[in-house]
Amino acid sequence: MKNKLTSKDIDAIQAQCAEQVWEPFPGITVVAWNLPNGFTISDQSGCIDPKNYDREIGVGICREHLRNKLCELYGFALKEQFGRGDA
Repeated sequence: MKNKLTSKDIDAIQAQCAEQVWEPFPGITVVAWNLPNGFTISDQSGCIDPKNYDREIGVGICREHLRNKLCELYGFALKEQFGRGDA
């Protein structure tokens, strides 16, 4: 029975996610991932002055936060299985 979630596991899950990125307002980035099971998670980042906005930095910040959310969600699901003794 699997008893831990690794970075490699998170990489594999992320690779299966459909991603959408948009900028609803100047200086704001929103990234949404549709997970393999159909659930959607999202995150946003922004800068103080839109003149300093860098889309790639905003997307990178959001992706890092979304990876953390994957760890939480899939870690919880794995703990549920492990706690029940599911094979």
